Amino acid sequence: MDGPTLFRRAFHVASPLFLAYYILPDTIGGNVSRTSAALLFLGTAGCVEIARIALGVKLFGMRRYEGNRVSAYAQGMLGLAFGLFVIRDPRIVVPVFLGMAWIDPLSAYCRKSGRSRVIPAWAYFLLFLGTVILMNGFLPPDAVLVSAVATVAAILVEGPKIPQVDDDLLMQVVPMTVLFVLVAALGL
Repeated sequence: MDGPTLFRRAFHVASPLFLAYYILPDTIGGNVSRTSAALLFLGTAGCVEIARIALGVKLFGMRRYEGNRVSAYAQGMLGLAFGLFVIRDPRIVVPVFLGMAWIDPLSAYCRKSGRSRVIPAWAYFLLFLGTVILMNGFLPPDAVLVSAVATVAAILVEGPKIPQVDDDLLMQVVPMTVLFVLVAALGL
């Protein structure tokens, strides 16, 4: 595995640190809310991404095809922003983000090594189920249901390659949206 690939995988594995948003107090200090701080971070990262594209700068770890499009890093950030500010339910956002962060690299490994997609599907399901159980977010039968639905949604969008849309975004937005609708419809 080359340096840029190793960096991408390490970034994926470490990215759940951004979920610290949920453990920050509502007011960080003075009149600064955690939402304001998160929006400042997201806005700054968005500006860096716009400048990167405009100037043709390639960040370490980027793939060749990301040069003239929004990077996977930025698309992953957009997916998390969607979760934090649109979906807003940690029972959905946290396990979906963990699934993208930790199962997407496993899926890439399985795809490149010729292993079955069943491996990342089971890993996603077990990670999701374990997370919602630890969070005490759903009753056990509901936890199994939302884990299965999230797994199907995430694994379906992980595989296909869409030129301008990265699976780091799709593996968050699609399962979060599906689960948001499911949770609302069933009153979970």
